[in-house]
This record gives sequence, structure tokens and C-alpha cells, in this order.
Amino acid sequence: MKYEYWFLNNFFNNKEIKNLTKFIEKNYDFIEEDDVKAKDNQGINKKKTKTLVTRWNKLKNKLDHLQSFVFDANEKVFGYLINQWHNKTSVLLNIYDGKEKDEYGYHYDSSKSTVYDIKLSVLINLSESYEGGELWFNHGNEYPIKEFTPGTVLIFRSYINHKVTPVTKGVRKTLTIFCNGPNLV
Repeated sequence: MKYEYWFLNNFFNNKEIKNLTKFIEKNYDFIEEDDVKAKDNQGINKKKTKTLVTRWNKLKNKLDHLQSFVFDANEKVFGYLINQWHNKTSVLLNIYDGKEKDEYGYHYDSSKSTVYDIKLSVLINLSESYEGGELWFNHGNEYPIKEFTPGTVLIFRSYINHKVTPVTKGVRKTLTIFCNGPNLV
């Protein structure tokens, strides 16, 4: 495997970050319920965030260039057979509050579907200012992803264990979109 992740810093500038976040916060479809969040072996939520879910149809005009970048990166770097995002594709705005020490324990992104699975996870850092909240990977060894600064788009293989350490100050906001493909197993 050549690459575990791919990124582009400054994909969004500060004005775009503010406008996109403001739009989602006013136009989301629903808030993710605790019962669908990843849990540990004791049934305790690993994901301690507020997550606003918006459908792609509301965002595609604002994020069409993102889809082009992601699918181009997949073709050149990862090589998965993935489906285009459609109107009902979920876009998740994860809000980690420093006052609550929000975090997300180690997990990998997957689907319960027998028809498709998640091939790539796409994260966009829409934060303005925060401390803590580091993204870590653990794929044979544990290491932080230092390139994940505000405005960055990060694409990685969904089966890689990853976590977000507790946010200690400010608010960390990230947008997540998954790239699904046929379940060939």
C-alpha cells in the first residue's frame, strides 16, 4: 500500500470556512442521534460530539469542486471503485466543544450494508480556532496527522483506525463525507 492518506492544505480559505459552516448550521436536516454513534465494548459512545447531518443535494453547489478533487485523488492515489455522491448522501458536520472536552475514540469507518462498504473517508477541517482535538491514526503504529489544519481536505482509507483527542479549548469543526463502493467480499 503506497498511501494511507492524501491531503491538500488551504483547500478552503477562512471566508469559505465561515460561509460553509454558517450555511450548514442554518440548513441541516437533522442532528445525529446517540444510538447510531460508534460504541465501545461496554456500549459507551466513542463519539462525543454534536453532529449536524445535511444531505448532499443542499451542498453540492458549494462543494462540487470538492467532489472533483476527491474523485481525482482516488483515481490517482487509491484506485477504488467508488460511487458518485448522490442527493441523499450524508454530509456530517462534527462539532467538538472544548468546554465539554469532546472527543472521538479509536474507530474505523464502515457500513452495515451487504451491497456496499465505505472505501474512503473525507474530512474537511472547518475550524477557526481550537486546542487539542488532534487526529491520530493507528495502522500498525500510532501517529498524529499534523497536516490537518483549518481549510485542509484529508482523504484516507476508511479501514484505518483513527481518533480525535479531547478538544481542550475552543471549538473544532470538521465535515465528513464517505465514499462508498461495491462490497466485493
